[in-house]
Amino acid sequence: MFTELAPLVRAADKVVLTLSMSGDAMTVVVMPVIKNAADAALTTPLSLTATPAELDAEFAATLTGVTASHRSLAEQAEATKSILDAAKSTQSSKATKALAKAAAPSGDAAVDEDGDGEDGQTVEGAKADAKAEAAAPAATGTDLASLL
Repeated sequence: MFTELAPLVRAADKVVLTLSMSGDAMTVVVMPVIKNAADAALTTPLSLTATPAELDAEFAATLTGVTASHRSLAEQAEATKSILDAAKSTQSSKATKALAKAAAPSGDAAVDEDGDGEDGQTVEGAKADAKAEAAAPAATGTDLASLL
């Protein structure tokens, strides 16, 4: 029995065994204890109730199956964690590059040479641009009034 418990004990910080009797039936609870809260699913206890003779015959095989599942779950949790860490670092890198790109001045931007807050455009030029925008036709679309 202890040979079957060894892999489970290695994977957890400790394993708590609780044994109780109710009539002729014995209940065995095997509870792995793991301090890392991220691996809470790995602390699911195994509870078996049977006669002592049935537990003698089947407990070791059942524990071996649970230990294999526990190991598989731990490996999946670790793989998922590494994938998420890699994705987080990739996204952080992309965000840093985007911020650096947005903060860098564009070479195509107009230069304010006289310091008046304008981009080198005269007042008359600004008025001409405003008139041109006003004279431009409105965006084409469906006239809702014509539908009635």
